[in-house]
Amino acid sequence: MSDHFSGPAVMDDPAVDITDFYAFPSPERPGNLVLIMNAFPMATSRSFFSDVVTYRFRLRPLTRSGDSFAHGPAEHAIDVRFSDVPDGTSAQKGTVVTSDGREASFVTGEPSELDGMRLYAGLVSDPFFMDVEATIRTDISGKLSFGAKGTNTVEFRDVLTIVVEVPFASIIEHFDGVTLIAAVAETFLARGSKPVRFERVGRPEIKNVMLSNATREPEGVELRDLYNREDAFSLSREYRPLYEARVDATLAFFDGLDGEMAWPSAADGRHPMCDLLLSDYLVLDLAHTFATGSFLEIERAVLENRPHATAGGRWLDDDILDEMLTLLVNGGRGERLGDGVDGPTNPAAPVFPYVRQANQRTDLPVPAFVEK
Repeated sequence: MSDHFSGPAVMDDPAVDITDFYAFPSPERPGNLVLIMNAFPMATSRSFFSDVVTYRFRLRPLTRSGDSFAHGPAEHAIDVRFSDVPDGTSAQKGTVVTSDGREASFVTGEPSELDGMRLYAGLVSDPFFMDVEATIRTDISGKLSFGAKGTNTVEFRDVLTIVVEVPFASIIEHFDGVTLIAAVAETFLARGSKPVRFERVGRPEIKNVMLSNATREPEGVELRDLYNREDAFSLSREYRPLYEARVDATLAFFDGLDGEMAWPSAADGRHPMCDLLLSDYLVLDLAHTFATGSFLEIERAVLENRPHATAGGRWLDDDILDEMLTLLVNGGRGERLGDGVDGPTNPAAPVFPYVRQANQRTDLPVPAFVEK
């Protein structure tokens, strides 16, 4: 589900397990960019951020390149770190450092602002929504198995969130005026010149849908842990063919669910969306203002060879499953498909920090697919 439990390794340490990543222009302060990284699936009031891991946002400039994107070498990074939790306390102290020299300290559970940068971290209601069990049934049966009314698998669940809002004028200046950007969230352990990456997230469902089913091609191996350790902007030449084969097979599977072909193979036999999805980052254009429902709009424009019309990215309430399912199955040219779940437990707020108060439910069972 989105990026919750996205590989055996991160399931052993939920504090480094990124559940979701969102990036969008601020609906409250034009000229600001909002980045949200959620971690620790099924978090409780006794869940804490890791005090040894860095939570990082990375941005790079983009240009459109054929049916995909090309990124430039310039990078803007925002690093968030947390302290240990002293006995008898429940709040953590944290620091934020940006690559353009902004630095701030904060305490979890308390919104803060310094030098135009706004920060919030703490326990919140999980904003993701999806009928995970229906998606699994579809994957196993090879038939669309969604009902008109679905069940939100993460209903009333909580996660730990990091919300950072920054003015983006200096970022665009650093990118030589380019407003089309790539955004990635990751967790890593700093070890000298070679940090150990635990996880990274761009678009939702790349690992848990595109790469999860090992039965679709001959290699039949678990790729998600390997993929998590890769640099989103520099996939290894050795392993990229494995990712391509898995994504091609999964895309072909979804295209066949309605019995019609929406995506004829390219001349080399590849699916037309494979390279686009393996360029695994959220794509935003900061020349456009905030609008809901812009998820994948820029990517669709690239595939359709037309100018994009929105800021793209991903807003908290965007129905990513419906959007992705429709695009994969019928190319966005037929009926809108979906899982029958159209909103989160608590809709997002239009004001900072945008996420909603934690549910703190203690009576929720562990989902069956997690226990397997």
